[in-house]
Amino acid sequence: MAEVGPFAITAHNAAQAGYLARSRAEQRGIRVQGLHVDEAPGGSWLVTLTVADDDADRVTDAHVEEDTQVLHFRRHRR
Repeated sequence: MAEVGPFAITAHNAAQAGYLARSRAEQRGIRVQGLHVDEAPGGSWLVTLTVADDDADRVTDAHVEEDTQVLHFRRHRR
């Protein structure tokens, strides 16, 4: 097993940061064995992933720290 990171991820809380990192990695075919999240300044979280040795080099190329734009749509009630 290899630990890769930490990656700075902007999120509302530690759980969301962990979810984002895990889901981004798994969407790119990297199996996450574990993760560790630490708080960082400015609304960011530092996420370290534990992955199989074979996947360690692929994590950097997976860009798990990339921000994705989230669109929020409000429902207008009549």
